[in-house]
This record gives sequence, C-alpha cells and structure tokens, in this order.
Amino acid sequence: MLFARLFGKSPPHLSFSPDIPENERPKLLAELQACAHRRGGTLNNTRRAQALADLFLSLSPAGQQVFADTLNGLNETAHRSTGDRYAEIEEAELFGGSDSKLAVLDMFETPRRRVLSHLRNSNAGPECLLEIRRLSESDLQNDIDEMVSGVTGPPPS
Repeated sequence: MLFARLFGKSPPHLSFSPDIPENERPKLLAELQACAHRRGGTLNNTRRAQALADLFLSLSPAGQQVFADTLNGLNETAHRSTGDRYAEIEEAELFGGSDSKLAVLDMFETPRRRVLSHLRNSNAGPECLLEIRRLSESDLQNDIDEMVSGVTGPPPS
C-alpha cells in the first residue's frame, strides 16, 4: 500500500495552450531545464519526462514546433557555469549522494541530450522522439539519431 502511494502516482499534468504562445514559452523552458538538471530526484524527473512527452503529443503542429525549437536551443539556455559544475563535483565528493554523483556524470552530456534520454525512456518516448526529429534542425536530429541507435559519442575516427 505504501509503495503504491509512493510509486503509483501519475505524471504531473503540464497545462499549456496548444500553440504555446509567447507568454508560456519561459514556463516550457523551465520544465525542460528542470528535466535536464534532474530537479526533484529520479522519480520526479521520470514523471516530468512522461508529462513532457504527453504534452508534446497533445500540442498543435505550431506548439510542437515551438517545443522542438525550445529543445533545440536548450544547450545554450540550460548551460551551467564552471563554478556551478565545480560545486557539484565537490558536493559529490563530500556527501556522495546518488543525485550528486549523477550530476557529475551529467557534466559530460549536454542538457539537450539528457532531456532526450529522459523522453526516450517515457511511455510515449519513441513516438515523441520521431515527431520531434521531423520538426527539428540538423543538430537536434543528429542527437536523436544517436540516442535511438544507442551511440553515445562522436563517431570513431
């Protein structure tokens, strides 16, 4: 019973207009950044990724384009400063919590790739990624192709 209450929660519902007007775009960006930085822990982030995938599939074509464009620019908008990254490494060394250890690993992957990875693992992930790929620019398309094929780095020379 306790586990059912803890782990049986449905993903949060993100309420956006179908076209994601200009005034809702900062909120979408904040949700994508929270997903990229694993805010709230692994379980909350899994739920957030599911909610983001569900949101994407419920949007109008214009809203899906805004979502893809926001995701495409995520590396620039969600980038952490060197000081923040160093603080995360120190925290992992001193306190060693699993979330802080994941933060160290996250430094070697772009925010956009982290979000794509979370989306891929959601229930609607494959469908969502294919649709995002169709709407995106070549950099994001390459990230999705690598994510789907399981490639985790640049091709060997």
